[in-house]
Amino acid sequence: MDNKRLVFYKSELWIIAICTFCLQMPDLKVASIKLSELLMLLLLPFYIKEIFKSKTLLYFLAFYILLMLKTFGVNVFTHFYINEDLPLLKNPYFISVSRLIEMLACLVFCVFVINSLKLVKDPLMFIKNLLFVQIFCVGLFYIFVYLLYASHLLHTTTYDNLIVYDTSEGEMVYRLSGFYVEGGPFGLFCAFLFTLCIAFYKKLQLNIWYLIICLILVLLASSKAGYLMLALTVFVFVGLKIKHIFKSNIAKIGLFMVLGIATICVSGVIMDTYIAGMDDVEQRTALFSPGEVDPNFMLGRISATVIVPNMLKTQWLQGIGWGNYPLLRNNPQYRTFMPEVPVSMWDATGFGGMLDMIIEAGVILFLIYLFLYFRIARLINKHFEQSGYMILAYVGPLLLGVAIYFSYTWFLLGIVLYFSNTIIAGKNHTAITGVGATDLNNI
Repeated sequence: MDNKRLVFYKSELWIIAICTFCLQMPDLKVASIKLSELLMLLLLPFYIKEIFKSKTLLYFLAFYILLMLKTFGVNVFTHFYINEDLPLLKNPYFISVSRLIEMLACLVFCVFVINSLKLVKDPLMFIKNLLFVQIFCVGLFYIFVYLLYASHLLHTTTYDNLIVYDTSEGEMVYRLSGFYVEGGPFGLFCAFLFTLCIAFYKKLQLNIWYLIICLILVLLASSKAGYLMLALTVFVFVGLKIKHIFKSNIAKIGLFMVLGIATICVSGVIMDTYIAGMDDVEQRTALFSPGEVDPNFMLGRISATVIVPNMLKTQWLQGIGWGNYPLLRNNPQYRTFMPEVPVSMWDATGFGGMLDMIIEAGVILFLIYLFLYFRIARLINKHFEQSGYMILAYVGPLLLGVAIYFSYTWFLLGIVLYFSNTIIAGKNHTAITGVGATDLNNI
């Protein structure tokens, strides 16, 4: 990019608006239907052929169909623990179909990003514009709203409030969540933006405020996963510096060992709050009266640390089935001393896309799933100069807690597939990519 100044073309504003809606509002629902997914499904008839043109996307689609069919087979021999009526799409079999539909929406969004980059006048400027909107327009708006609550001009005592919520049951300890369900996943998204800005920092000629605002957003979200993502980004940065500055292999090995130890230590400090909360899980569980439900303790990662290992002991090969975790977590064999919860609360492990997949798919299909991501990592490493940051931005959130149906990893995959295969104005994007191809069938 020769011009540092942002240039917004009117013909591209609607594309930026759609991308922003899908990235910023993944949990916004009407009648239990996610609006971002509904929007993408409405575009499915126009983009279904494009999915079949990409080997990468076709492999994902084939895997998800195989996973659904395998789940149907597992369900035949599974006893579900459903203690109240559920909507049709959350019942066994239907929940797996719902998951497949969600992934179809993600594939459509990926194709939408690819096609948008083909249509815009300057793809790099378009990405810079999109990052500007996410960080300076939406991000600063979130910070402004948070300041209104912090200065007590606005007030809430509820946990499910939009943008900012109270984590202290009325004592006004606020946490930023944007339009995500809570601060954890929102902070991880902001850390993803930070890593993406690092990857494109020189090519897009970004300024330091892109990074500073992302850091502020992660801090206000109090996201442990976000902190870990930031830490990993810093360690990738230091690791790359070591690789380029030091010529001696002995020095490199020594410094990488120090870096690895520092990574483990910092990760341990960040995760200490999780561990501290889990040390006395059984004792804390005994304090609850029969029928009492504490979502912060009985749902999510804390209960999953008890339930998931028990699931893996008996279902490690075939998995529990796609989307079945909330329908099986009340099994006494799995939850042991953890209380039973109403199934309508729709518990989730909170472990993230990769770890959830091994629980639901089983070892064999999980290895196939890993191969799909290994293939994409190789593609990034081949075509992108800043491949370390790009791989981290793509895989990191999936390892740290984000669900596979969140849009932003698919947004990045769309960027990767486009720049890996496109020649614009007679020039290969050699500054970003390696040797490009002109046919989407190649990937």
